[in-house]
Amino acid sequence: MPKHISVVIPTIEEESVFGLIRSIRQMFGNGVEIIVVDKSSEAYRKRLEKAGVTVIRQRSRGVENAIVEGLRAAHGDILASIDADGTHDPKGLKEGVRIIERGDVGLVLGNRLAGLEDGSMSLYLRFGNKALSYIFSKLYRTRVHDVLTGLFVMRRDAYDEIRKVDPYRAGIAFFAIELARRGWAIDEVGIRYYKRAYGRSKLTSSKFAYGINVGAHLIRQIRDYSPLMVFGGIGGVMAVIGVVLGIFVVFNFASTGLLSEPGRALLSIMLIIAGIFLVVSGLILDLLIGIERMLQKRD
Repeated sequence: MPKHISVVIPTIEEESVFGLIRSIRQMFGNGVEIIVVDKSSEAYRKRLEKAGVTVIRQRSRGVENAIVEGLRAAHGDILASIDADGTHDPKGLKEGVRIIERGDVGLVLGNRLAGLEDGSMSLYLRFGNKALSYIFSKLYRTRVHDVLTGLFVMRRDAYDEIRKVDPYRAGIAFFAIELARRGWAIDEVGIRYYKRAYGRSKLTSSKFAYGINVGAHLIRQIRDYSPLMVFGGIGGVMAVIGVVLGIFVVFNFASTGLLSEPGRALLSIMLIIAGIFLVVSGLILDLLIGIERMLQKRD
């Protein structure tokens, strides 16, 4: 394997990290750059230093900030990150590097849902992940099954485009969102996902709150990146409701010969008009955003 790979591992007292470090070196050789961004005790940091990795003491909060701190110190042409808790199969890094080296993809995500060990992910987390990944895929016209993964591989020039963006609470989804916005292709590899061998997650205190944060950022992106999805969706629903109400009014009139429900008729007309207005507004805003993107690419 080439020696231009940097792997960032964010950790807080994760015992599994030492076995993970050995696995990464076995895959990529001793030339691989391993950067551990740590927010633990002094004794734990000394153990990391003895393992021969670069150790950065995290000053910020959140896993996405930890990864960014590590990436800023990385020297590789190919950048990667993996959770330290031993749940993600590191073989996904090797496959991700192979895809990145083809040159047509900016980011590769590890798809945990392709190889879940029994008991490794609860049903509600699987549902939430699938829902958020579906929204992400529709928004950016790609195909991603696990946008909340803890493993990725990324091109250096892709990262350079977003290195000045302040990370927000979305984990690795932050990188996926920002690169997708800039037109980078995103791929994924199926990986094995195991149950934690030691304790509970320390990087994310609440996976539910974490998912809510990701969802909130995706909603903002839908509003700003594809207004037709928002305005068109709402407008379409309003127009359909208006048509249904109108059908009842027309049916009543045809049966009795009397316009017995003028309020419902008026509401039907208002809903249809408002719905059409919202759809047209979404189309216009989508067109304007498309023109803006074309002008930005030319610059």
